[in-house]
Amino acid sequence: MKVNKTLDVYCHDKHVGTLAEMPDKRVAFQYSTEWQKTGFSISPFSLPLRNDVFIPNERSVDRFAGLFGVFADSLPDSWGGLLLDRYLQTLGIDIGDISTLDRLAYIGKSGIGALEYMPSKEADYDLSSIGLDYDVVAKECENLLSSKQSDQLDILYKMGGSSGGTRPKIMIKDDNKEWIVKFPAKTDPAISGKREYDYSLCAKDCGIVMTETGLIPSSICDGYFKTVRFDREQGEKIFSITFAALLEADFRAPSCDYETYLKLVRVLTKDNDYDKKQMFKTMCFNVLTHNRDDHTKNFSFLYTDMNGWRLAPAYDLTYSDTYWGEHTTSVGGKGKNITIKDLTNIGVGAGLTSEYCDKCYSYIVEKTYVLKPYLSKNSREKGIHHKLTEHIAEL
Repeated sequence: MKVNKTLDVYCHDKHVGTLAEMPDKRVAFQYSTEWQKTGFSISPFSLPLRNDVFIPNERSVDRFAGLFGVFADSLPDSWGGLLLDRYLQTLGIDIGDISTLDRLAYIGKSGIGALEYMPSKEADYDLSSIGLDYDVVAKECENLLSSKQSDQLDILYKMGGSSGGTRPKIMIKDDNKEWIVKFPAKTDPAISGKREYDYSLCAKDCGIVMTETGLIPSSICDGYFKTVRFDREQGEKIFSITFAALLEADFRAPSCDYETYLKLVRVLTKDNDYDKKQMFKTMCFNVLTHNRDDHTKNFSFLYTDMNGWRLAPAYDLTYSDTYWGEHTTSVGGKGKNITIKDLTNIGVGAGLTSEYCDKCYSYIVEKTYVLKPYLSKNSREKGIHHKLTEHIAEL
């Protein structure tokens, strides 16, 4: 098959620039003349708005398939990547022959955020008349994760082939809103959807901004978690970029500290006090509720002409662990045994008062007590671990 060597990038129907594959598999980028005059830097630290040919460093080959992070955000993660590979195999295409630019072309206009890639190889299906049985979708996801055949592969690929994260998911439109619906992975307990929904309600009660969330009923588990996409608003695509992409950081390994996150918020949002407080609240919530999979791809910024750079609503807030038993993002250099002093020091270093930090922390401690059942030792048979009161006592 013919392999793409160049690909054009668009945003809101404007030509952002061109990607070009180099002999060593790194992918160079250059802004278009039009975008240099009327656009914004899509990755302020790596791609300043000027007439240069930008070449990613050699680490990008392992971290981002040779791309700058902002474009790697468009590539699907584990689940979406599996769907794309299976879909290509049904077309008789050897996935070993597919370049990174080919993969972006298959994403086309369906990627996360506002970036689009042309010429597109995106599959065209009419999903408007498809009636969804979420339990059937969950079973088909389970089949794929178990390397079994699925009769619904085309539909699953179209609905979830551009998705990020490791858990199976699909994108749907309902009630004039665009949603992400998550399904359990092989190692997830049946309670995982209900648990993430309850975490989202608790986070909102703590004053953390999230999009609308819901729980889809199921006859085989405790329900499927759904959340409105923050990169879509009334049918319009919103430009988004993850912290991993901004920092060109490997999200699969511990690489950052919440101190860095607060500095990033201060720089990009021009020291917006509201966003700093949101970041501080999310940090406290993650520590108090045992959300240790708090890696750089689980935080994002949004950019609009009206508001500039702003912190995106929080997402992927749920009980999670790591195989090394610590937070992926450290707090003042610590991945566990984190104290209120550690958290307050991060907040004060970002310009928040110690009084605010102490009061905010105490408020979140009080509010997160409702999640105690999900952290109780008595619930281990359901895949739920650790007592919240014990975890708070450690702090």
